[in-house]
Amino acid sequence: MNKGVFKNIAIILLLSVAIFSMFRYLNELKARCKLQDSLFKAQDEIAVLTQEKQNLLQELGKEKGLNEQLASRNSSLKKYLKASKNRISRLFRDNSKVCASLEDTRTKFSILKAENRVLIEQRKRAYVENEQFKIKLSSVIELKRAIRELRSRKRKVSAPVAGGNRGFIIRDGQPTTQEKVKIEVVPAQTKE
Repeated sequence: MNKGVFKNIAIILLLSVAIFSMFRYLNELKARCKLQDSLFKAQDEIAVLTQEKQNLLQELGKEKGLNEQLASRNSSLKKYLKASKNRISRLFRDNSKVCASLEDTRTKFSILKAENRVLIEQRKRAYVENEQFKIKLSSVIELKRAIRELRSRKRKVSAPVAGGNRGFIIRDGQPTTQEKVKIEVVPAQTKE
């Protein structure tokens, strides 16, 4: 019995070791399947992440290109802005010059307008005097009276010239006076 019991215990022991090993093997097999599934999932994720990385690198390259384009456009816009500022400042200077010129022109225009009014008034007075002279000289009596007035004025004007050298500075090649003579010419007064 001893041998039969040992045999039975050995068989039970081997059987329990075999069952234990089988359960352990199955657990390890399940764990291996899970690890393989996880590995496949991880490889899929790695492939997806690699693709996303490639896409992101392409987008980054595009963004860099856009940034370079924007930087070049920004620099050209800065140059354009600087040129525009220069042009605007030049236009403001020109505008101030034109305003000053316009103010001078307005001043000259107002002066010319005032002179024009004075000339118009003088023309009106001259026209009135002309009409008065026409009326005055259209009759014989008035004409005779005007001739008498002119003769009397002529006598009054010519009376002081009658004495002395009679207006000659040099007569018959000889000077009429020993002093230096200063000649001034004064225009005759006219009625306005």
